[in-house]
Amino acid sequence: MTKPNLTTGDLKRRDILFRLGGACVAGLGLSTVAPATKPNGQREQRRSGKVFPKFAKEVSRIGWVKVVGPVAQFELADVSGTWKLPRADWYNAADEPLRRLIKALSDLRYVRALPTPTKQESAASQIDPRKGGDGVWLTLEADDRTPLATLILAKRGEQTLVQLAGETALYEVNSVDWPSFTNPSAWLDLPKLDFAPERIATVSLARPGQGQLDIVRRPDGGFAPVGGKANPLITDIALLLGRLEFQDTRRANRLTGPTRFSHETSLKSGLVIALDGHEDEGHYWVKLRMDARQAASPEEGDRLAAQTDQWAFKIPAKSWTLLTTPTDLLLQAGP
Repeated sequence: MTKPNLTTGDLKRRDILFRLGGACVAGLGLSTVAPATKPNGQREQRRSGKVFPKFAKEVSRIGWVKVVGPVAQFELADVSGTWKLPRADWYNAADEPLRRLIKALSDLRYVRALPTPTKQESAASQIDPRKGGDGVWLTLEADDRTPLATLILAKRGEQTLVQLAGETALYEVNSVDWPSFTNPSAWLDLPKLDFAPERIATVSLARPGQGQLDIVRRPDGGFAPVGGKANPLITDIALLLGRLEFQDTRRANRLTGPTRFSHETSLKSGLVIALDGHEDEGHYWVKLRMDARQAASPEEGDRLAAQTDQWAFKIPAKSWTLLTTPTDLLLQAGP
């Protein structure tokens, strides 16, 4: 896979790895390997210390991260200092999962070598997901794809097991704080719509073939449709921008089909934020639009636009159901 060129708006993030690598060097430990005799007279290797003793010095070279598991597989790529996810059309990766991954690998230490499984036990002890195992294969590589750290990771009850590249031996290792390997979207730097209820002035919801629903703030601070009574569904629609969590992202031009709804929130500051809904391949997406012409200050809208322009964001099915419920049913909903 080839890395794309950066746009001028991309943020530099490789310094995260430099700083963390420097912190890890201070606590660098050495792994030791010593022969041991098994009861059957065979020789095996016992290990102690850090699993990757030289890793801290290699952190600044990391250019690729690849994860393969039973339920998900994905890559991250460092594109001129900005980490991105190819599976999400090269959207920016979040800082926190990368920090946790580097810290976990730097802190990983051997506890003990596990006995070599018998032929009868070999299937149950298989952890390589590429061979049907239930573990996670993880590799960090330089830009030229030179491996810097590779292992297979698995849980057995309270134990954490690892198997190193090119080896069949299993080792128990210490417990460290790993990021999610089952949810690729957890690695995305998705925008957060955390607008407080008191900032919202009015909300409108338009759908093809239905009358527009206009929601205003009541004197008591709640929300109600124009000419109608307040109810929980109306409140949920009014407060959507403070509750909606995006689940994934893709380039907006990949979406096909008509706009199913337009949800507009006008803030007291004058900024208007619109969500245009689209259904594609059984999933639900929104595109964001910002109108700052009446805003007291353009900075907030500009920041959100920088994260969302030309992108579509996946929303939960329950949010889609709410926003596509017919207007008459919304108005008739009970308290």
